[in-house]
Amino acid sequence: MPVRKNSVHSIDRKYHRLKRQSRWDRMREKMPFLILFGICVLAASIVLWILTQPKQQAPDSETLCIYVLDIGQGDAVLLQTQDHAVLVDGGDAEQGYRLLHMLKSLHVRSLDAVINSHPHADHVGGLTPVLDEIPVQALYFPDIPDALIPTTGSYIHVLETAQKHHIPVRIPQCHDTVSFGCAEIEFLCVGNEQFEDLNNCSLGCRITCGDVSMFLAGDLEKDGESAFLEAGFLQPATILKVSHHGSNSSSGEAFLSAVQPEFAAISCGALNDYGHPAQKCLERLVAAGCTVYRTDLDETILFTTDGSTIRPEPHISFGF
Repeated sequence: MPVRKNSVHSIDRKYHRLKRQSRWDRMREKMPFLILFGICVLAASIVLWILTQPKQQAPDSETLCIYVLDIGQGDAVLLQTQDHAVLVDGGDAEQGYRLLHMLKSLHVRSLDAVINSHPHADHVGGLTPVLDEIPVQALYFPDIPDALIPTTGSYIHVLETAQKHHIPVRIPQCHDTVSFGCAEIEFLCVGNEQFEDLNNCSLGCRITCGDVSMFLAGDLEKDGESAFLEAGFLQPATILKVSHHGSNSSSGEAFLSAVQPEFAAISCGALNDYGHPAQKCLERLVAAGCTVYRTDLDETILFTTDGSTIRPEPHISFGF
């Protein structure tokens, strides 16, 4: 008996319908597993995100937090109290958004001041995104002789960004101060016209919070250190941000004898091309009785003080 054409089509449709239904049944059987797998992936992602967030909370009104930030071969130091923050230097341009992420992770919503120790690219370049994204009350630069004023793009971009956002640009006089929360910054500077190197034009900053103090001066080298010594500007400081990334041309014996730091923090990139920090510099710091921290080994370093005690904490993580 011949099979009718309509019957063939009917059988074919039933076959495909059963095939689709079978595929859907198999998918429904796997659905609980797929949902559970998705939930596990989401939960793991949330836990990982929580674990990689910085654990630091905004300090209370009597506490100063000093972050020597790990931004590679450059300098950036954040000074933070409960409702105030000051940034000293910003690393190079490639680190700008990394620096911005760090500041936002630390709940920095505005900056009382941004201080550039001297306008070399590895100290000024990363400031542009910060000035673009975070309100800044004032931007400070050292007094640079005309012959040494850089014409590099990073320095020009920072000045243009400050102008765009109507941020006042100031050159502080020696012993001018900026107060923020429980802390104060005193600017220290000598006549920079005597120098032929921009490093020695670095602006000195002495930060005090009660009995605890910190001294930092960008990339100051031997000639600059001698000028600071002769001017009588160097006093004992609890923390020294080691100048020029720990090069052999900085942190001489006479300088360390005057500053007498308990802690020394070196900002330098891992396996950098300059050999920073120099072994001789490290030896001088140890001989001076310093406990030495360095960002290439210890990542971001946090010093927390209430004005009488101080607690160092290396390996502060920002999740990248």
